[in-house]
Amino acid sequence: MIELKHLAVHAAQHRIKGRSYKRNSLLKPLDFILDALDRCPDTTNENEIEFAKASSKGQIYDHVKRVSQGVHEEDIYKFVDLFFEEVLANAHGGNVNKLLQRERAIRSAYLVYMREALAAIFVARGKAKTADAALQSIDQDAIDENDLDEESA
Repeated sequence: MIELKHLAVHAAQHRIKGRSYKRNSLLKPLDFILDALDRCPDTTNENEIEFAKASSKGQIYDHVKRVSQGVHEEDIYKFVDLFFEEVLANAHGGNVNKLLQRERAIRSAYLVYMREALAAIFVARGKAKTADAALQSIDQDAIDENDLDEESA
């Protein structure tokens, strides 16, 4: 799904993620949107969808600003707009229920696309020589963070 890949690339380029490269941290912004849609009382009501969109922008902005520096508000808003305009409207015909039925697959594919985009960024910035080395570096960062979490517990 090219729309989802476009969303993940945007997130990687603009550091729209949680604090680390752990799986849950990479998925956190997407999870805010999916949770807002899941809680939407009437998925056929445009006002409710617009409310879910606005609340997602606020939640993601608050979260990313709390855990990262240098992330711009307009990039976060663009991330949410891309999700609603491309992933929901284009790829799923605006059908929220159809999208939510595929939530697990969407999250998995998004994670793959996000990691690929991050690997490309690592290579472009000279932090790794190959995409495989970059992915190993991302995985190692997540492992090192787990070690730190266990030491502080």
